[in-house]
Amino acid sequence: MFDKIKELLEAGKISQEVAQELDGEVSKALKELRDENAKHRAKAKELSQALEEVTGSKEELQKQLESLDERIAKAKEEGKQELAQQLEAERLEKDKLKATLENIEARNRELTIENAIGGVLGKFDVIDSEVVATVLKGAVEVGESGVMYREGDALLPLEDGVKKFFEAKPHLLKSTGQNGSGANGGGTSYAGKKKSEMNAAEKAEFIKQNGQEAYLSLED
Repeated sequence: MFDKIKELLEAGKISQEVAQELDGEVSKALKELRDENAKHRAKAKELSQALEEVTGSKEELQKQLESLDERIAKAKEEGKQELAQQLEAERLEKDKLKATLENIEARNRELTIENAIGGVLGKFDVIDSEVVATVLKGAVEVGESGVMYREGDALLPLEDGVKKFFEAKPHLLKSTGQNGSGANGGGTSYAGKKKSEMNAAEKAEFIKQNGQEAYLSLED
């Protein structure tokens, strides 16, 4: 049983039945979080491999383009105009392929960043994760060590950078419900919510602030 729930139970603020209910919900939430993190890690590995393949293909294509440039120049010097035209047509096709690979590479980097940010934000109780993710995209970059957070001239591990980000902008996180009082929970994150709409932390906080009877009287 989780410590906070155990404290409420031992203090007589909740019954064994409510404690088990809360404990089960917290365990379920943690499992979902672990599963989601595992999905993000698997996706990150997949995207990293794809990015390496695309980058390798682009580098090989660049070598081919440089070779074609040399062959075109030589053909023109030797007066072989027909050959030069054929090589130029081949180069044009490879230029189109290069542009396609660059688009794929850019999209892959974008997906890598989105996946990494999504995985980290899942560890925070964010009010609007889409808005925060959009802001964070402008502060990160993909390097050899993965997605990193830029703070001035320094590059930080993404999670460390996001923690600093929220330390500077705590209003982007949901309230933990410390300011309210009474059964209505004014100023708290659970204000006006039904039991089914509260997460496990909000339920525990409500009971701590208002007691078990007030909690049981809430709408399901």
